[in-house]
Amino acid sequence: MIGRLHYRRDFDNLRINGKKVKRGFLSVAFNPGDDFSDGVRVAFAIGRSVGGAVVRNRVKRRLREVFHQMINKQISIPSGDYLIRVFPGAENKSFTCLTQTLEKIVEDLRKDIGSRGY
Repeated sequence: MIGRLHYRRDFDNLRINGKKVKRGFLSVAFNPGDDFSDGVRVAFAIGRSVGGAVVRNRVKRRLREVFHQMINKQISIPSGDYLIRVFPGAENKSFTCLTQTLEKIVEDLRKDIGSRGY
């Protein structure tokens, strides 16, 4: 199950301490959970430059579905908090392109976590 980030302290913690990975039109800030029971919590930051409310909500729904599919395919997603920033250009991308980009970002995060010994 994917949770959501609600509190300002969580966003501040991601901004200050989070590991950031950017690929094209997506940027992800990640902060690992304290223990394995935390699960995955996700927040989205999609500015008006991406498009109107309908477009931004469509992109957010697609990215949330990508996370659900990654979990269902049992792709190893590190538990913790994710802040996904979306930049202009994402509104025209296919679901497949969004999936591939987000999977590559999560793979980069997983490799970095393994090398740091979290």
